Order: sequence, then structure tokens, then C-alpha cells
Amino acid sequence: MTDRVLVIGVDAGSFGTLDRLIDGGDLPAIRDLVDGGRADALRSSVPPWTPSAWTSLTTGTNPGKHGVFDFKTTDQRRLVNSGDVAGNRIWDYLEADGKPSIVVNVPVTHPAPSGDGVLVPGYLGPEADEAVARPEGMLEELRDNIGEYRIYRSGESDTDEEICEEYRRLLQMRADATVYLCSNFDWEFTMVQFQRTDTVFHELPEREYIDEVYRTLDECVGRLRSELDPDTTLLVSDHGMKQLGDWDFRINSWLQQHGYLTTSPDGYHPGWTKPGGHTGDSSALERPLAAAANYGLTAQRIERVLDRVGVRSTVGRLIPDRLLATVAEAGGEKIDRERSSAYCPSGPGLGIYCDDDVVDPIVSELEALEDPDGRAVFQWVRPAEEVLDGPQADAGPDVFALPREMEYFVSGTLGTSVFEPSHHRFNHAVEGVCIASGEHVEQTDSRGVIDITDVAPAVLRMMGVPLDPQFDGEAPEWLSAGIDHPGTQEYETETTGATAESYAAVEERLDDLGYMS
Repeated sequence: MTDRVLVIGVDAGSFGTLDRLIDGGDLPAIRDLVDGGRADALRSSVPPWTPSAWTSLTTGTNPGKHGVFDFKTTDQRRLVNSGDVAGNRIWDYLEADGKPSIVVNVPVTHPAPSGDGVLVPGYLGPEADEAVARPEGMLEELRDNIGEYRIYRSGESDTDEEICEEYRRLLQMRADATVYLCSNFDWEFTMVQFQRTDTVFHELPEREYIDEVYRTLDECVGRLRSELDPDTTLLVSDHGMKQLGDWDFRINSWLQQHGYLTTSPDGYHPGWTKPGGHTGDSSALERPLAAAANYGLTAQRIERVLDRVGVRSTVGRLIPDRLLATVAEAGGEKIDRERSSAYCPSGPGLGIYCDDDVVDPIVSELEALEDPDGRAVFQWVRPAEEVLDGPQADAGPDVFALPREMEYFVSGTLGTSVFEPSHHRFNHAVEGVCIASGEHVEQTDSRGVIDITDVAPAVLRMMGVPLDPQFDGEAPEWLSAGIDHPGTQEYETETTGATAESYAAVEERLDDLGYMS
């Protein structure tokens, strides 16, 4: 049995980035972790996005069981929070077995439920001065002892260099907090998550900034392993990251043009903004566009004018979909969910809500869909029952569509065209990473594949805690070699109960990351 386990969460961690930097000698701590253990690919959830993927990793279940399908709740009224998670997390199982835990910055953990361990909430909750941690007063104690502690960047930086420096400081804050907590509280399991390793690809997609952020991550990894001295270390990601292809796909425009979606002035506006976004100068454009929309200017009319004057392809790359979405929201181009037989609440969620009688034709038509270059858009399109399994599945989408090799960004924006030249540089990849090192980890140079739902049962088995028969994942033998299987046990699920808070201040931060629609 392993006495102490450290899990380091690296949002968007991928071998494409790590291998390149390791080979260049830039990540000595992560290289040491690989050389002392093994590095395997991790297959993410569907969709491969932060809230659903980290929740699948920490519960060991698919979204059909844990109920987190997207950044927002299924009624689209607010961002998801810990009360929306229908299941236990790794630390809940361990604490039920009497093993204390420390959890720092893991997404969808605000408000922290009552319990004996330490939990400092992270991404998708409010900023640290409003977040609910445990025990009470923990965030104040952190600030008193380590200085500044924030979840998101301040927004005061003007240049790319200053933004990158803020990212580096946020990573260092996570390491500072984790070292302080592990030095002052009992623990057998610690998990800390780093979010800016994802954000940098969306906000500062130049290699110099990406590399700087990952070099800082490596410094944090080395410090954590040195000062915490865990028996086993797992470095895991929720999904990977890859370069996009040439086209964005507007799924609601496609549904509208094929007669499945209807709009109305009082309808529903798809999309949201994602925490941590950098607004830049966008508001200067959004305000006049929104005002113009009140006088009849719509996203479709903008695009028709660009078509007529022959500058659509050029200007299209310069006008983000989120600006057209601003016009749509103010100017009447909204989804009428009552009159529509199908709609997509958010493109990145990759899910379509639809009537039963249109599931099959939508699946067939999207399977056959090609981009303007004659290439298949989707790797697969499936009814939800082939993707989800569990009591929460009925609340989720009815159809899922996974882009081919994630080369297409799926947007929920309504416009005259279905395809637009890509506005983004990077997209999430289905394949993340699981790097492990410890006494009971079988060392190898070859790479296998594990599922994201395997991580939770793997940790429990390492620590000799009975597994939940509700797990979708399994504990790989090579992560707990020589440790007897602890058997299974039925567990009660305790949740905080979802709160009605909308975190308006957080949503205002979610602007330029490409998840708007």
C-alpha cells in the first residue's frame, strides 16, 4: 500500500508540448518523473473540456453518472458548481476511510462541502475573496502566510509579457499554497491543479509564452516533489491540446439551414464566457455592435453585406464569433427552444438537444458532412445512449458529435454561413497524459493508454481503499504492482446541494478564450 499520493493536475497537458520541451532540456523535473516511472496517454471524457473532464477524473465516472456536461448547467442559467456533481470525488472516498486529504484549485469544487480535509476551490468558482473553502477561514490563512492568493489573473496587465508573468505567478501561488498546507495539516492524499497551462494556448498562443508557462510548471513540479516527498506522484491532464485546422463549424447555423432550429426575438442565446479570459479591446467593438443590433443590425445582415462587397473571407478572420454573438444576443437572432426540434446550447460542449424523431437524421447528416475542402468534419456522431451511461444521462444532450481529430472548432454562433475560416489557433485534444512514478509503479519506456475514469480507482487501490462498484474506470495493475486489490464497497453520496449563484464577475472574465459560443 502507498502511504502518500500526490496528484498534479495539468490542464491541457499533452505529449506534443511535454515531449518537445523535455527533449530540449527545458523540463528537468517532469523528465525525472518520466524516467523514474512511466508515461501513458490518457483518453479524456466526451466532451473533452475542463468541467466535465476533471469531474470524470476525480469521480471515476462518465458525465451520465456525475451530471456535469458543460461549463453551464443543463438549463444554461449558471456555471456549474460542486453541488451539481452527482457522485463522490477521490478525496471523499479517502476521508470516509480515515485518510486526510488536501485539495487545491481543482475545478468545480466551490462551494467546498463540509468534511475533515482541506479544500481550496478553483476554476469556475468565484475569485478567492468570495470562494467557500474548508475549513472556514482557510483562504484568509493562506493569504496571511504566503501572501497574495488568487484563482484568476487580475486583468490589470496590458502587454503579452505582463500577462505571461501573471500566469507564471498564478502557477507559483498554487505551489506556495500546496507546500504551506502540506507542511501544516495532516495529509495522505494531495491534489493540486494548474489551469494556466491551458489558458496560455488560447490567450497567448505564441511558442515563447507557452514554453515559459510550462517551464514554470516544471519548477513547481520539482518543488512539490522535493518538499512534499510523496511515495507516489501522478501528473495527469484532463485533455490535451493541438493545433486547429482551417475551419470553424457553426453547428446552430447548420441546424437552422437544415430546418431543425427556429429563431425568435425572445429566444435563447447560446454560449457563455469562460473564466480567466482576457478582454483586451473587445468591449470597444462590442458596445457599438450591441447598440446597432437594437436598430435591426443582425449577425446575418453583417455577413450578407460582407459577402456583397467581397471581403467576407478577409474580414471574417478579424471579427471573432463572440462579436457576432453580441449582435445576435441584442438583435433578435436567438434560438426558440420551444419551436426548434434541435439546438446546441454551446458549440464546445459538442452536444445537441433534440426531439426523438430527429436524432437519426441528424446523426446521418452530420456523419456525412464535409468541409469546403471536401474533408469529413466529424470523427463520429452518436446518439447519447452510445456515449453516456447513468442516472443523469437523460438531463444531457441527445446527440454528441466529435470533430475529426479535433481539427474543427465547433461554434454555437448563428450566422449566414456554416463554415468560417478558423478564428482560433488551438483546440482541445482527446488525448491527455498520465505520468506516474513510485514504488508500486511499473517502470517502462513504452506508452500505454488509460481512460480518464481510471485515475480515481487507481488512487484508491494504491492507498488500500475499497473501490466503488459505480466506477466506470478500473485500477490499472501497472500503477499498483504488488498491492492486493482492496475489493469493493457501496458508498453513500454526499453533495453540498447546488447553489443558485451565477458568478457574474467570473463570467465577465470569460471572453477571449474561444468558448463563448
